[in-house]
Formats: sequence, C-alpha cells, structure tokens
Amino acid sequence: MNAHTHLTLLRDLNQLRAVPLSLNPYKSGEPVGGVNNLHDDCSTMTTPSGVSVSDQARVNLTVACGASPDPFSPFLGFAPIGRLEEVANSKYHALQASVRRTVGSLQFSIAYTYSHSIDNSSDHSDSNFVDSYNLISNRASSNFDQRHILNIGYVYDLPLSKGTGFAHEALGGWQLSGITTFQTGTPFSLGNAASFPDNAGVANRAGIGSYADLIGDPSARLDAKFIAGVPGPLLFNPGAFAAPRGLTFGNSGRNSLSNPRRTNFDMALFKHFTVSEGKWFEFRVEAFNIFNHTQWASINGTLNCYAGPSNSAGDPTCIAASNFLHPSSAHRSRILQFGLKFIF
Repeated sequence: MNAHTHLTLLRDLNQLRAVPLSLNPYKSGEPVGGVNNLHDDCSTMTTPSGVSVSDQARVNLTVACGASPDPFSPFLGFAPIGRLEEVANSKYHALQASVRRTVGSLQFSIAYTYSHSIDNSSDHSDSNFVDSYNLISNRASSNFDQRHILNIGYVYDLPLSKGTGFAHEALGGWQLSGITTFQTGTPFSLGNAASFPDNAGVANRAGIGSYADLIGDPSARLDAKFIAGVPGPLLFNPGAFAAPRGLTFGNSGRNSLSNPRRTNFDMALFKHFTVSEGKWFEFRVEAFNIFNHTQWASINGTLNCYAGPSNSAGDPTCIAASNFLHPSSAHRSRILQFGLKFIF
C-alpha cells in the first residue's frame, strides 16, 4: 500500500455554501423545473410541489437559475478565487504477480496486477471537483484507476527448418512474438449538463457543477442496445439516472461508472537473413489489434437527457436524441506494418 498526502488541489475560495439537506425545500426525486421542465421555479421561487423557496435556498436557486453569484459570494467584489492547496490525498493498494518461463524454444511471461487507487483529486485541477467546502465528498476511485491488468508475452522460435543450406536460410530462423493484454476500464463521472448544470447553485468555478441522481441499476438488461442515428451501442442503462434533486450536487458522485474493459492482441513475425559475419538483414511483420475487434475507449458521461418519472427522457424521442452512455471513442483498429533493416 502507498499513501500520499499534501497533494495539490485547486478549489474556489469564493464559492457559495450549499444548502444543508435539512433546509432544502426540494423533495427527494424532485428536480428543478419538475416533470419535463414545465414548472418555472426561477420566476415563481417555488418548487414544483408548491413549496416556497426562501432564505439561503432562495439565494442558491437564484444562482442555479443563471444569476450572477457575485452579490452573494463570501468575498464581495471578487470573481472566482482559485487557490492551489496541498490538501489532497491518495491511497494505492495492489497485488502484483509475475511468472517467466522458458520451455524449449518458447519463452513466455505473465504479469498480473490487482489494484485500487483512491483519492479526492487525481490532478491539481481535477474537473470532477464539485464542492470546495467538502473535500471528503470528492473521495472516490482515481481517474486513472484500473482494477485488473493482465499481460501475457511470448517469443517462439518456429521449428520450420533445421540444418544448413538454402532451405534453412529460407525457412529456418523465423520467430513469432506477441503481447496479449486484458485490462479493465478507467472510471468516469455522470456530469449533469441539462437546464441547470450548477444544480446546487454554488458557482464552484473550479470544477464540474453537479452529477446525476442514481435511481436504478446501471447494469440492468437493456431492451435495445442500438438507437437509430446514434453511433455505437448503449453500454449502460440510461434509465438508472435522473436529473438531480433540486439544490443538490446529485447523489451518483464522482467516478461512479467505469469505461469498457479492453482485450487486445499484438503480434510480430521476424527473421534474420545472414549476409556475412556481423552483417544481416532483419525482416519484420507486425500487427496491432490483429483480430480487428472493436475496443471502446471511453463512454459519453455527460447527461443532457434523463430517464425517470420526473424527466423528459422517459420519452423515447429524447433518448434517441442523446448519445449519453454511448461510446465516445475507440482504440485503434488493426494496424499492419512491414519492416526491413540492414544491420552491420
């Protein structure tokens, strides 16, 4: 285990305070704007259920609705005050094992790592940061955390021809090598980018505004994985997430889901052609992702269309218009390359 303290973290000293849960006029599951965003909370200063918003909650709702936070900031007359402080910390736990063996003309190695990296900021300006006054709420798996990594490497001298003469020169001396990798994906957050991204109304300009609310099982079976007009399959259940409860940061939290795992095969075939003592040609053929199977690199975690009874994303039209929880990129497709090198 490795533990690190006094790591740098950027926070906004001029952020407003969040509304305590005990004083929040919004009910559990009640977003700002209500069902289909039809209620005008910003003009009426009432919740969709009719509760009047007053005192500190009124200030935060005003800011969430887009008003300038400057008149309510702790340091009046100042814009955001970004301060880089040595207050972040991290822990890394790991089990590492490796095996190397030579059997005849085959050399192989296996390396496995089971690990977990935890922190409250993976970078001095981590964009997942939501509340400058509550650093512990940002504690989660690191942005770069990968729980399982397995690498298998091998080099095999192909027994095609032994001896001397032209047949040996043509068929002998070929060598096959490769690396096979199995690894889990890095985590990501479900950022709220709907009508009220600064849902808590705190104007934290050092990071993300708010997360989604978790209302179901993200890994639940999907009726349809492909949506017309949206590239790639749905990789998680969008019905598991809803617009956050009004004047909160959302309860799904930082880095709550993980990107797809990766399985990759790279191989190489090469041979030496001897010209004379100390001089030879090396011919090499290399293939990356030799089986050319799709390996998704990351998932779109920005929510602008929600599911759930209080959100318009229950409408299939809204789901179809969003690429939420679809892949946003992929690792490289198959690459083949040939090389010829003269060594002297």
